Amino acid sequence: MAIITITSDLGLKDHYVSSIKGAILSRLPDVNIVDISHQIPTYNIQDAAYILKNAYPNFPKGTIHIIGVKTEQNNQSSHIVVYSDGHYFISSDNGVFSLLLETPIEKIIELPALVSTFPTRDVFAIAAVEIASGTALENLGKTKDNLLERMPFRAASMGDIIRGTIEYIDSYGNMMSNISEALFNQVGKGREFKIEFARYDINKISKTYSDVPEGEILALFNSTKQLEIAMNRDKANSMLGLKLNDSITIHFQ
Repeated sequence: MAIITITSDLGLKDHYVSSIKGAILSRLPDVNIVDISHQIPTYNIQDAAYILKNAYPNFPKGTIHIIGVKTEQNNQSSHIVVYSDGHYFISSDNGVFSLLLETPIEKIIELPALVSTFPTRDVFAIAAVEIASGTALENLGKTKDNLLERMPFRAASMGDIIRGTIEYIDSYGNMMSNISEALFNQVGKGREFKIEFARYDINKISKTYSDVPEGEILALFNSTKQLEIAMNRDKANSMLGLKLNDSITIHFQ
């Protein structure tokens, strides 16, 4: 059974999400539709990319992912299908793929232009059904050679220092940085360190949230192997006054 996932900023109050699912099911009743998230902040492709980047590898190869965020079509942003890492991604060419994919892109197909105020339903859902039904990508549109680039800020090291940023804040108020465990170990080599952010610092990596008393700040490497700043049973972002793109610096001794 084919799997189609949907990531959008449509919310759950209105009819939009159910309309997309209805458009898919009316054409392909035997399909598994999975909601990744519909609570993406409006037009926020950075959040959409982060959430889908951490979700899609858990799905089987061949899964089709609809990205219904910032979907308008214009001279700078066409509607496309991208094939990478054994998965299909359907979206506007709005820069999301430079934030989402770390694997080589094998194919890019530009879908035919269609005037619609609801392209996630009228364009993306139909393309997803075609792919799930076995239609070759080349039959969906014309081949495209490049994508709109939006360069993400990447953590970098210089000498004994790593500099990174907060790239995502989850619903618990936990702040995910772009500093990987691999980079931390590569630069740190087991040395003592200090993690600095805003007016605070931490000199220990916890293994679980409960390693510190309730209400205390901690740092750990989460399930995606990224450095996370959190607070045991409280919202770290609001308590610490931190927000997206704020800096995090690690000094090694």
